[in-house]
Amino acid sequence: FQAELENYLNVKHVIPVANGTDALQIALMALDLKQDDEVIVPAFTYVATAEVIGLLGLKPIMVDVDPYTFNTTAELIKPKLTDRTKAIILVHILGYPSLVKQVREVARKYGIPLVEDASHAPGAEVDGQKIGTFGDLGVFSLQQRKAISTGDGGVVCTDNQELGEKIRRLRSFGDPELSYNYRMSEFSGTLGRI
Repeated sequence: FQAELENYLNVKHVIPVANGTDALQIALMALDLKQDDEVIVPAFTYVATAEVIGLLGLKPIMVDVDPYTFNTTAELIKPKLTDRTKAIILVHILGYPSLVKQVREVARKYGIPLVEDASHAPGAEVDGQKIGTFGDLGVFSLQQRKAISTGDGGVVCTDNQELGEKIRRLRSFGDPELSYNYRMSEFSGTLGRI
């Protein structure tokens, strides 16, 4: 399942985890953020997207969304950036890709990691590139109501070798970092292949 998803998304690293919330949490953990660092997040999203920010002791900075697409934009994000902004989570809501290239440009300009929550948009593309592969990290939920389902599950994807290796360590109790067991079961992986 992992290898097939790497091929489908055209990324170097797909790391399966137990669920989409775990994928979001472990993605933020891999960025080595410090307590009270600010993380930009759309105000219109599933609760887990913002909840993991608080669970890690980080500060969610809610950003409005476009009333027509329900996605946030670079223009809405820029006024919320401060010197304490250490990550941007961009959600592609309801299957509609956001203006990810413009948001990525802002993130790169300010040296801020971009995490794409592509849980609603597996298979969606912008200019022939799959959603979830534009940022430093992409996350997908694979629970029962998603287009790709493992029963319950999630994945983190990246082309960054260092982040890929770190997420693999964090997924299985860390070592040397403190972590939990975030692994996906073999059975869930089999369902994902189907």
